[in-house]
Amino acid sequence: MNSHSHNSKGDETDPFVAAYRQWEYSAHHHRSINEEFAKKFQELYTKCHNLENEFEEQKQTVKLWQQQGRRMERELNFFKSAAENGAFAFVIIDGDGAVFDEELIALGEEGGKKAAHELHRQLKQYIQEDCGLPNIDNIFVHVVLNVQGLSSALVQSGTLPTSDYAAVSKFGRGFCRAQPLFSFTDVGGGKEQADHKVRKLFELMEKNIQCKFLALAGCHDNGYATFLESFRNVAKIQLLETTPAAADFRSCNFERFSIPTVFRSEPVPSKPVPGKPASSKPATVTAQAITSPNPKPPSPTSATVLRPKTLTVSSKVSESGSKAVETSSNGSNSYAAVGKVASSQIFSIAPTKKKAVQLLFALFNRDDERVDAPLPKADPQVVKRMDEQAKANGANFCNRYHLSNGTGCKAGDNCSYYHSETKLTKAEVLALRHKTRMIVCNNGSYCEDASCNLGHHCQSPVGCYFGADCRFADFHGMDITPTLKVYEDGTREVIVN
Repeated sequence: MNSHSHNSKGDETDPFVAAYRQWEYSAHHHRSINEEFAKKFQELYTKCHNLENEFEEQKQTVKLWQQQGRRMERELNFFKSAAENGAFAFVIIDGDGAVFDEELIALGEEGGKKAAHELHRQLKQYIQEDCGLPNIDNIFVHVVLNVQGLSSALVQSGTLPTSDYAAVSKFGRGFCRAQPLFSFTDVGGGKEQADHKVRKLFELMEKNIQCKFLALAGCHDNGYATFLESFRNVAKIQLLETTPAAADFRSCNFERFSIPTVFRSEPVPSKPVPGKPASSKPATVTAQAITSPNPKPPSPTSATVLRPKTLTVSSKVSESGSKAVETSSNGSNSYAAVGKVASSQIFSIAPTKKKAVQLLFALFNRDDERVDAPLPKADPQVVKRMDEQAKANGANFCNRYHLSNGTGCKAGDNCSYYHSETKLTKAEVLALRHKTRMIVCNNGSYCEDASCNLGHHCQSPVGCYFGADCRFADFHGMDITPTLKVYEDGTREVIVN
C-alpha cells in the first residue's frame, strides 16, 4: 500500500518536474542568448565608438583641408589680382642697331623728350588697342647702347646733321627725363656688353607674370634670332622692327610692329653717304624739321614695308595734328587721329586717380573661420516698434531688401516678406541687422560672401545662456577674434591685435 501510495505521488509530480526541467533548460538557453547578445552588443558598440572617433578625426581633417583650400584660393586670387593690377609692358631696345631718328638726336635733350613722348604715345596706343591690353598704363622702355660708338658713327658717316659728338648723350638725358619709366644705359664699347645686358633683361621680364607685353628691338642682329628660338611659344613677346630684319629672323613667328617716326628705317652707313659729306660745323636743326607736313618719304627697304604678321603703328606728326597715315603689312592705308606733339607737352603715364569706393569685407579668425563684425546695441523701443509693425503687416521685414538699399531682393513684388515703401532709419536698419544675425547662415563659418548679413557663430561662444539649445551650438568655443579682413575684390588686410 505504501509502495502504491509512493508511486501515486511520483506520478503526480512528474509533470511538474518535467516542466521545471523544461523551464530550467529554457532559462539556461535564454541566458546563453543574452550573454551572446551582450557580447555582440559590446563588440558593435566598441566598433561604432571607434568609427565615430575615426569619423570625427576625418571630419576635422576635411575641415582643415577645406580651410587650407579656401586660404590657398584666396591667396591665389590675391596674387592674380596683384598681377593684374600691377601689369606692365616692357620694351628693350638695342640702341646700337635700332637707332633713333637722326633729326631727333640732333635736337639733343629736346629731341630726346620728343622721342620719348612720341614713343610712349604710340606704344600705349598699340598695346591697348591692337594687342587687347587696355589695362596696361605702365610702359617701361630700356635702351642699351654704346653712346660714344654711336656718336662717332653718326657724325663720321654724315648721317647726323650736326658735328656735336655729345648730341647722343644729350638726347639720352632728355629721353630719360621725359618719361619716368624710360631709361637710356651706356654700356661702353664691345658688342658683347650690350648683347649681354639685353638678353638678361629679356629673360628676366619673360619670367615676370606681371609683364604682359614684352618687345625687343634687335632685328638687325642675327644673334637675337637664335636667342629668341627658345621663346617661340611665348605669346606676350613681339618684335619692334626698325631697320629691315636680318636673314635669320625669317623663321621667327613673332608679331612685329614698327614706329618709323621715332627710329631710323635704314642702318647707319659705315662711310659718308655720297653727296652728303660729314658735317664740319654744327648745323641748325629746328623742331620744324621734325614736324614738317612733308617728311622725307621712306625708303623702299625701310621698316614701313613689312612682311606678313607685321604691323606699322607709324604716324605723320603734322602741325595740324588731325590725321596720320598708318600702313599695314599688305600696303593698304588706314587713318587714325593723333595729337599734335609740342616740345612742352607732357604725356603722363601715371594711372588716373579714381574716386574711392567703400568695399564690403568679411572677417576671419586665425583658423580661417568667418567672424561677424560686432554691432552697436540696438534701441529696445525701435526693436519693439518694428516687431509691432511686422505683426500688423502680417510679414517680417525683408532682410535682403532693406539691408541692401532695395537692390538685394530678387523676388520683387513676389517676395513673401514686407518691403517698406519708406526708407528705414539708421536705428531701424541696426535693429534689423541684429534680428538678421540670429539667422544661421547655411555656409556657417565657411561663408566668404562679404555682403552676407546672416549669423556665422554665437555672439557668446563661451558661456552661452542657451547652452545646447542655442541655434549656434555647433560654433560654441569658436575663436571670434578677427585676424584677417578680406575685401570683395579679393584684397587681403592682416589685422594686428
